[in-house]
Amino acid sequence: MNYLHSKDPTGELHLAATSHPWLLGDGIFETLKSEFGSLFFLDRHIKRLLNSAKELLFEEIDEDLLRQRIEILRSRTAGFERGRFRISLFSNGEYLLSHESAPLRIAPQKLLLSPKLRFSGSFLTGKKSMSYGDASAGLRLAKKHHCDDLIFFNERDEVVETGTANLLLESRGTFITPAVESGCLPGIIRGVLLDWFKDVKEATITIDDLKDASGLFVISSLREIDLVTELHDLDGFMQKYQISAAAEKLRADYLINSRSIPNS
Repeated sequence: MNYLHSKDPTGELHLAATSHPWLLGDGIFETLKSEFGSLFFLDRHIKRLLNSAKELLFEEIDEDLLRQRIEILRSRTAGFERGRFRISLFSNGEYLLSHESAPLRIAPQKLLLSPKLRFSGSFLTGKKSMSYGDASAGLRLAKKHHCDDLIFFNERDEVVETGTANLLLESRGTFITPAVESGCLPGIIRGVLLDWFKDVKEATITIDDLKDASGLFVISSLREIDLVTELHDLDGFMQKYQISAAAEKLRADYLINSRSIPNS
């Protein structure tokens, strides 16, 4: 893995293991997909990062300098066919950039309905926080029940997101994703789909909507749009999903557009 720290653009890692933000997970991050030196939706990621940092009262950083250092690391590692580029920003204003190879992974998902709630009004709601314990515990529970991830609900029994991705549901020819008021992350690919495709809308989604849906997908910067094949709960319920012609077209159109204008 290649690194670049805010205090040393040569690539040396200078994060003290005992520093306050590091020990407490007091930071936010962005993960970008890269292909052959292109960073996908960089402007959208930086905008979300800086907005979150401002709302959480982080120490201010120099955006121009951040972009310069992103470019240094991007150009240094442009040989990756596919990669994971991460911007980790700490509450004291320090940041760490990293870039590693991330081979293409296409694996249909099996999701578990979470028995635990995710509160829609916390300080970290809608932030890509380094405090990832909630999601990590959920992933362990999902794997215990032979699933890949789980779906969180909020205190109003509304669908929020999975532990690692946003959700996209297909119903009667329309695609819907949970509204930000649910407490979901305003995901980058989620935003791209809402901006680019009139058939993609946001709405309040319930468990009944999941059961009535003809298709279900996880969406994230690295996974982009992946099919969910099965939905499970702890009581033995299971529902299966398949991909439709409309969903195949949506995914194909997204891939074509994103590769022609990766930072749009």
